[in-house]
Amino acid sequence: MKKVLSFALIALTMGFVFTSCDKDDDDVKSYTLSISLSKPDSLYLGTDRSVASGYYFRQDITIDNFVLTHSFGDWGMGEGFTYTNSTDVTTPGYSNLSAITGKGVKTNAYFTANTGGIAYGGLAAEISFKDGNAYNAKQCYVTNSTYAFHAIKNHNDGGDVPMVKQWTETDQFTLTITGYNGTTETGKVEFILADGQNVVNTWQKVDLSKLGKVTRIQFALSSTDNGNYGMNTPAYFCLDQLTVTE
Repeated sequence: MKKVLSFALIALTMGFVFTSCDKDDDDVKSYTLSISLSKPDSLYLGTDRSVASGYYFRQDITIDNFVLTHSFGDWGMGEGFTYTNSTDVTTPGYSNLSAITGKGVKTNAYFTANTGGIAYGGLAAEISFKDGNAYNAKQCYVTNSTYAFHAIKNHNDGGDVPMVKQWTETDQFTLTITGYNGTTETGKVEFILADGQNVVNTWQKVDLSKLGKVTRIQFALSSTDNGNYGMNTPAYFCLDQLTVTE
């Protein structure tokens, strides 16, 4: 049985962000990345334009000891992660960063990632730790973004022209989670977000213990639906309740 020892609460103009620190029966401390926002339809975008990152500006998100890569531009979210409590699960297109669930696992908010930058030498979707220490990866929850879900399920990515290739029963959309301790890769975990017409639309727990002790965790998406310019499937997914232990 776990009991909550403490939590860090950061007041923001748009709401509140918190992580929890738990202690299990074996006296092992665990830390979970979780957020709750007080204002409806909130979305975090950076404001510091001093660091350029390709076509974007980079301003990583720090929540307690967790650091999430983040970039932004005049048109909105760039590469890496943001957080939101958007509940729009019907509007297709890249401007809708809602999870297909419309809410987080335990709260109203969650994290949305654009992993597409890494394929072009851009910003990877990564989570590391402010103190620079290594932690044991434990678990997280993932689901599809509304953007990717409708592109796969309904052949609608929000564009003016219908998508050329129809998603087939043999197509797959896969999230690969890679752990690193410094520059050394510690392991990989794969989770299939879409397998044919079986497209994930609920939060699914992913066991990350195979990654071992990590200083950072990288998230990447791949698809069997590719064209002349790379992956046709939107490189977006949603994350919540990432837990690590000391």
